[in-house]
Parts: sequence; structure tokens; C-alpha cells
Amino acid sequence: MDKSIRNCDNFLTDLHFDEEKINRRINKVSNELKKYIEEKILPEYELNDRGHDSEHVKYVLKRAFELADGYEINYDILYTCVCFHDVACHIDRENHEVLSAQRAYEDDFLNGFFSIIEMKTIKEAIEDHRASLEYIPRNIYGKILSSADRKVEVKQYLIASISYGKKKNPEIDKNESIERSYQFAIKKFGKNGYAVNKSYVEDLKYKKFLEDIQYLIDNKELFVELAGLIYDKLYN
Repeated sequence: MDKSIRNCDNFLTDLHFDEEKINRRINKVSNELKKYIEEKILPEYELNDRGHDSEHVKYVLKRAFELADGYEINYDILYTCVCFHDVACHIDRENHEVLSAQRAYEDDFLNGFFSIIEMKTIKEAIEDHRASLEYIPRNIYGKILSSADRKVEVKQYLIASISYGKKKNPEIDKNESIERSYQFAIKKFGKNGYAVNKSYVEDLKYKKFLEDIQYLIDNKELFVELAGLIYDKLYN
């Protein structure tokens, strides 16, 4: 196996999570709340692109409940924020944080389950989760959600950027898909990228991801090779 393939394997490895610890926290979430969200909300994520589907929600849940360590957190609120944060992506990707927050805020079940103050907290956290926003999230749930929503795996970044590009512009070919993914990586995660300083809680995984993606930005041939493997897996 040559060096480039070994490098690809290194960059495409899956994250390790302390599943037992995370599940103990998720098990503290109300069963009634989980049942409602699993049956009525999560299925809508299949209308989103591959980077924002139900697998993405599972990923952000693990990250959020991992990052919540050490904070005084209402797990029902955190679970709700995560499960609603991208639900409106298929309606309007550019304004999805506002639409998703409004969707949660107007949800009859949630309004019967949470207090008015808790509903306001949920709304603000969802509104504040995007890395492209100029301000710091207004509450701890928004800070955890925003940090958890950051990509911390090269593979997940490539899946999200390539699949979103293809959904938005189905006519683009493999080479253009990869080039757009590369340019967006520079814009978002390059040394002057807008998401470089958008982690609001201690997050060693994000620091490692930034090192990896910036290395790939500086070594474009390897980036293109990795992105090609992901593209072929998605569309061939």
C-alpha cells in the first residue's frame, strides 16, 4: 500500500466516542419527549441533504452530550435543541436556523412540555448554532449545540460539502464537486476561516480536526484523492 493510500486511511478513520457515558446521559431524557421527537420530527431529516440527515442528528447528539460534561444541563432541553436544529434545512438552507427555531418554538407538544422560559432558551440556542453567525450564542445550550455541530472528522466534512453541492447543483461533475468542497474548506476552516474560532466549549476533537483539514488544504493533491473516494462512495 503506497503512502497516499495510508494517508487516506488515516484521515478517514471514524471518531471514538465513550458510548456508555453518552448513553447514560441520553437515557436521562424524558421517554415521552424522545418518543415524540423520534416519531414526528426525525423522519423529516430524510428530506435534507446527506450532510444534514438523521445520521447527522445522531452524530451531533453524541457530540453535544459528550461536550455537556461538567455543565449544569437540562438534558431534555439539550436533546430538543439538537433534534430540531437542522429540521428546516430542506425548506431553506440559507435561513434554516431561523426556520428550525421557529418550528420548535411553535410546536404544540413542546409548548405543553416546557415552560415559556425554557422554550425561549431552545429557540435562542437553535437560532445561534451556525458557525457563520457573527455573534456568540446567547446561552450554554447554544454554545454546546454550535460546538457539537462543527465537523470534527474529515470524512464527515467531505460527505456534507459534496452532497450539499450536488443537491444544490445536480449538474456539476466530480471534479467541480471536489473543487467546490476544497474552496469551501479554505473559506470555513482555513487559517483565516470563519469557523476556526467558533467552538465555545473545550473540544480537543475540533482542535485535531482543524489540524487535519488545514494540512489537507496545504496538500491539495491528498485532499482531492480523499474527496474522490468519498464522491465515488456517494454517487457510484
